[in-house]
Amino acid sequence: MAEAAGDMLSLPTSCGQAEARHMGRAEAGQNRWCIMYPWSTETFYGTAEQVVAHMTKRVAEQEAAGAKRPPLGKGNREWRA
Repeated sequence: MAEAAGDMLSLPTSCGQAEARHMGRAEAGQNRWCIMYPWSTETFYGTAEQVVAHMTKRVAEQEAAGAKRPPLGKGNREWRA
């Protein structure tokens, strides 16, 4: 479950923390958030509840995709100079 601390939300993932920081209001009245995952960053417009749902969905997608890939360095030779 995501934890809220003021204008920051945090969600644990298998490869680190995902954090969303409140960036202010957009023209349409929605809140703007910067979401930082261990693998990427994105901007999201919506309420805190919508941000948590979006982050949870993205984390599940990433972890499902990661489960299908072999771990780095396993079965692949690393390039060395």
